[in-house]
Amino acid sequence: MRSNDVKLNLRAVNTVMTSAPVQARIDSLGRQMAATAGDGFEYVPRPHRWMARGYVQAVSARARRRQARDAVLERVVGAVRQ
Repeated sequence: MRSNDVKLNLRAVNTVMTSAPVQARIDSLGRQMAATAGDGFEYVPRPHRWMARGYVQAVSARARRRQARDAVLERVVGAVRQ
């Protein structure tokens, strides 16, 4: 093995990526994005076997139209970036 090769411990990476603190951070950002997007958007947590994850989605017809016309969710990504 060369000195600049990196070997990841995938078990450890998976443990971190599925941990409660990581899911809590994803949930926090998702809720913040849904609130910033406005009425008709909600955050749905969807933890996965290998990673913490969640979705912000439009749940009303008005929100879906706003998303289609104004790309609301794409704009709020920048608003919650840290």
